[in-house]
Amino acid sequence: MTTRLQVLLALASLAIGCAPPEPPEVIPFSLTSSAFVEGGVIPTRFTGDGASVSPPLAWRGAPTGTQSFVLVLVDPDVPWGQTVPGYGEMPPPGTQTADLFVHWIVTGIPATMTSLPEGASPGSMPSGTLEPGNSFGLFGGEPNQYGGPAPPPSTKAHEYRFVLYALDVQALPGVTADSDYAAVTTAMAGHVLATTTLAAYFGH
Repeated sequence: MTTRLQVLLALASLAIGCAPPEPPEVIPFSLTSSAFVEGGVIPTRFTGDGASVSPPLAWRGAPTGTQSFVLVLVDPDVPWGQTVPGYGEMPPPGTQTADLFVHWIVTGIPATMTSLPEGASPGSMPSGTLEPGNSFGLFGGEPNQYGGPAPPPSTKAHEYRFVLYALDVQALPGVTADSDYAAVTTAMAGHVLATTTLAAYFGH
């Protein structure tokens, strides 16, 4: 004879079997570095005071449909139009898009990648990527590679923003190694699925 306990167990088992599945975990699109934390200080090795090699970066949570990534490093604190000790007279405001000093641009990062190792730039970037022109070309520097933070002496620490864009295209039309930040941002218009930023500081 079926006992009341057996009936209750059977009903509980049925209820569990009919329960909706747990929704998958949603991982936010994020960018991190093993060398420094959000809001922290960028180690000298990755700056103009050191070896000026690109830092290790890793990301996760790219949205469905991502075909490639674009990475930029910008400094919003450059005193355009001012005379700066050690640097002389800076170009006037409006010289660079949004008055950002561009330290690095990488386009065409494959969607299968989730990181860049330390020192990827200069010289060891993944196949298929491009490093369009940075702002160092304004001062006779190397425009097609990572340029480490180098804020003027005796000024406040500058903020440096690593910004990663997830795109719905594998390559940006018309973008070449000779393109600049304005051309890259124009080409990205309408193709950005998500953006994530890692900001840190460096000063003297």
